[in-house]
Amino acid sequence: MGYRIDINHAGCITCGICMDVCPVEALDMSRPDHPGVETGPVGGRPLPWAMERPLQVGECIGCGICVRECPPNVMTVVELRGEQIPLAERQGPIERPTAVAADEAWLPLSAVTREALKPVHPTPWGEIFPWRTRSRPKPWQTWTTMVDTAPATPMAPCQEACPAGTDAGRYVGLVGQGRYDEAYQVAAEVNPFPSVCGWICTAPCESACRRGVLDEPISIRTLKRFAVEHGKLPQVPKPEQTRPERVAIVGGGPAGMSAAWYLARLGYPVTVLEAMPVPGGMMAIGIPEYRLPREVLQEELQRILDAGVELRLDTAMGRDFTLPDLERQGFKAIFLATGASKSRRLGVPGDDQRGMIPATRFLKEVNLGENPLLAGDVIVVGGGSTAMDAARSAKRSGAASVSIVYRRGRADMPAQAEEVEAAEREGITILEGLAPKEVVGRDGEVVALRCEVTRPGAKPADGGRTPWMPTGESRELAATAILVAIGEEPDPSILPEGAGIEVSGWAGIVADPNTLATGRAGIFAGGDVVSGPKTIIEAVAAGRRAAGSIHEYLSGVRDGEADIMRTVRVKTPAEATLRLDIADRPRAHAPLPVADTATFKATQQGFGEAAAKAESSRCFRCDAVYACPSVQVVAGRGPADSRVGGPSAAHAPIAAVSSLTPATPPSRQLNQGGAQ
Repeated sequence: MGYRIDINHAGCITCGICMDVCPVEALDMSRPDHPGVETGPVGGRPLPWAMERPLQVGECIGCGICVRECPPNVMTVVELRGEQIPLAERQGPIERPTAVAADEAWLPLSAVTREALKPVHPTPWGEIFPWRTRSRPKPWQTWTTMVDTAPATPMAPCQEACPAGTDAGRYVGLVGQGRYDEAYQVAAEVNPFPSVCGWICTAPCESACRRGVLDEPISIRTLKRFAVEHGKLPQVPKPEQTRPERVAIVGGGPAGMSAAWYLARLGYPVTVLEAMPVPGGMMAIGIPEYRLPREVLQEELQRILDAGVELRLDTAMGRDFTLPDLERQGFKAIFLATGASKSRRLGVPGDDQRGMIPATRFLKEVNLGENPLLAGDVIVVGGGSTAMDAARSAKRSGAASVSIVYRRGRADMPAQAEEVEAAEREGITILEGLAPKEVVGRDGEVVALRCEVTRPGAKPADGGRTPWMPTGESRELAATAILVAIGEEPDPSILPEGAGIEVSGWAGIVADPNTLATGRAGIFAGGDVVSGPKTIIEAVAAGRRAAGSIHEYLSGVRDGEADIMRTVRVKTPAEATLRLDIADRPRAHAPLPVADTATFKATQQGFGEAAAKAESSRCFRCDAVYACPSVQVVAGRGPADSRVGGPSAAHAPIAAVSSLTPATPPSRQLNQGGAQ
């Protein structure tokens, strides 16, 4: 498990830059064992202070700095899972002669490098060039750090994977330092719902986490929840200027409320019009309280309102107002963020009988306190988060048994694995490989669901998803009610004829993918009403993008989101030293929630302080390692392994030597202070 550094030695120029810039000292340069060009014009013997080729001598964290900085571009970092990465021996400090003899007047490129394995990493170019590692957009682009117009400093994978661009590494590092207020502020700077996401985010950041190649990804989402629960946010400052242009936002879900938050921070008067009796959209009416406590959501919604946002509830477009009404009321820009809450029908014979219930309608009744009651055998059709929420809520609403029917395999379910596991722990049956074929009724009432059995077919040659094919067999499942959770879509009825806004074939509003502008001037649209059902964090990102575009439209600035980021960005001091633990460490897990189907109250606990700090210490700190002048590897197969005294017995280095190891004399012991 881990990262292997591959080097094309035929193209290597033995400059040693890769060794110099590696923050965890995973690279060293071999010494020549036979006469070569480094020996100079006379002598014909290897020089003990010359360098020959790079070797991987320590555990790599996959940051790719060596790949970006390699002048001839001959390095590649490869992820390997399920096998130990072999390492070469460390070569030790370079013993450069104090004076160069006349017959050895020529020095190799190693003379201008930092030599080897120093614990402090200043800029490799000294005072000649300001240095910070950059992305290399094209393989042929070299020496990009010397170009003023080079691409920006690369982000950590977790930040790139987050639709909202949350700087996860920074708040994880702050948690590890016990700086919980700052961690909370960083988690909230690009996301007005950090606590909500700490409970229910799908955590794409964890899927991208580099640590996951070594052992397991960092528990980023649970650490976010910890930061929120143990930190405090400062009072929201007043905007630098008050702007006269009023903005209307139709829809009070995560996209609409996020747009309202950022526009209010820029000084715009904002009014949110929400059709439901509560704000929050599907966060409030679609997600049960056992997954998202109401007080958690209410606190974050109130913070947005306290920033000066006006909220009008029970106010639906098409019923209580129209787009022309808003324009007549003086709103200079309008953002449509009405979501996608219309449940799709099953589309099989008999799906119009009593007992066929859209899962979204059922969840809305549950969350608004209408206490819908179920009895007997309940079937939920679908495999996403809505299906899991409906099934677990059905169990709490009186169903004698609940089964989830999915047409493909469990591994194909869109729901998170932890949601599926929670459902099973509560006694819900998962039936995979069943495609609904007919709803069986008696006197207009549902009595059963007839399904066709499916099995996985041959895996496509292109590596795509394996199809599940009908077998010709059928199976009938008794049911008193069937909750349909096969997807949601927007409701196009809110837009009357002649609105001047295009609607796609599947009922979503058509908007420019970059600006979110519709075909009608001053009207923008984003979130699920444009994209179809997505995650909360994707809706938050759409809301901020809409706020930036509206700001550009109203004020004439060129980059609205840049203005937003300047307003909300939290500055934290640069870290002078990072301590990285790259030994195999188990991922910390919060205690399993109590399986209590008699209540809708949340029972999921978060991390305690000790667990949060231990989990934070597993982070590779990809967000900061490229710029930190001193990186200390405290455990694992890193530079600490070759210090005097060696590592602890519990984490002894693996004595594996790669096939690249040169036939050199026994390596010298590395001094405590590194090479000098």
